[in-house]
Amino acid sequence: MSSSSDYSDAAAAQLRVNIDHEVALFLMRLKSLGVDDLVEDEIEGFEAETSRPTAPKTSVPTNSSSSSSSSGVGSSKEKAPQQIIEISDVSGQIENYLEKKKLSQKQRDKRAEINRLEEDMADLDLQKRNLLNNAEIQRVSHVIGNVSTDIELNKILERYRASGVERAQLDAERQRLMDGIRRLQQKKRSS
Repeated sequence: MSSSSDYSDAAAAQLRVNIDHEVALFLMRLKSLGVDDLVEDEIEGFEAETSRPTAPKTSVPTNSSSSSSSSGVGSSKEKAPQQIIEISDVSGQIENYLEKKKLSQKQRDKRAEINRLEEDMADLDLQKRNLLNNAEIQRVSHVIGNVSTDIELNKILERYRASGVERAQLDAERQRLMDGIRRLQQKKRSS
């Protein structure tokens, strides 16, 4: 009986060492990919945490008395929840980092969309100014009784109004994206 509990202690210690090693490798890979300073801080903190000497019970005790085996079993039960908490803390840090990374990517995407919308709005503003200039030229050169000038002015006016409506839609979309960025920033700060 005592060798079975010692084996589970040794297996738990080996599992802990293997998980720590895999997590450290994962975080170093993230660091090597050029991730931001947040991950570097987490990696340094993680390395400091995992560099603590652990006392895995890999040796089988020679004394098979019931009192020593029960004390060994009791100590393994005490250490198991702590190991689970440490492992879940590391996985929580990784999940938190990945969530922040997703939020940052969404922010960059929305900012790129906002920049595109602002360029489109600037193009529409330029188009509206050109339409006004054309309308002014048509008005100044208008010959009384010339119906084609009136038709041209009406077309210019329709395009001007359409440009105004389109610009208003783009501005509303830009505002919606900016609100989305604010929500993402708040979510990022809270996590």
